[in-house]
Amino acid sequence: MNADRTTRRVLMVMPGPALVRAAVAAGFEVWAVADAVFLAPELLHRAGLEPHRLLPGCPTDSVALRALLEHTAEAHGIDRLLYAEGEVRDMLRPVLGAEPADRAAARAQRVVRDLSRKLGRPACDLPGTAMLRRLLEQGGYPGPHLDAEMPTGPRFRVRTLTVDGMHLVVDIAAREPAARTASPAETERAGIRATVRALLDLAEYEHGSVRTEVILASRGCHVAGVTL
Repeated sequence: MNADRTTRRVLMVMPGPALVRAAVAAGFEVWAVADAVFLAPELLHRAGLEPHRLLPGCPTDSVALRALLEHTAEAHGIDRLLYAEGEVRDMLRPVLGAEPADRAAARAQRVVRDLSRKLGRPACDLPGTAMLRRLLEQGGYPGPHLDAEMPTGPRFRVRTLTVDGMHLVVDIAAREPAARTASPAETERAGIRATVRALLDLAEYEHGSVRTEVILASRGCHVAGVTL
């Protein structure tokens, strides 16, 4: 397949409603593999997923998951497989427990990565948080990126969905101590969005879902952590 073609059809593995909503709003044709044990189908339907594009599948059975993904990709001309590793792990953990959930999520991730290579679009990785901070600093982006001490300020978790280098900000959720304060002003939210998008651009991140934790400090946003 042509790795340079534009993505139209995406197949998402165990996506949360917010990720589906962002992909549908961006104009992608979305299919999803999900297990009703871990994720209620009506939540995905309300997010905009068409009922016939929701495929029942178990993320803890890597053999069956591989067969389902291969069949769906071939039958519907899927351009891209998308997998939110952290989100899947969070869904599995309340049912399976922490350690089995991590192992199950890792097995599903290996399946998605293997099939992504077969589609001609290998899965993307990110460098560590320290390297990402240096990239922001070298890129001249404002913020206390390389301070020796962690700056003070409210914390926010930012979820993004990236397809073909286009970074969709899915949501910005306040964490302590921000959860006890008023929501950030639109100018502050714009600064958070710009910082996270700049980070992903500088890292040349092309596709996938990322969770970035930022601190809204007096001199700008500080990236506290990044997870896939």
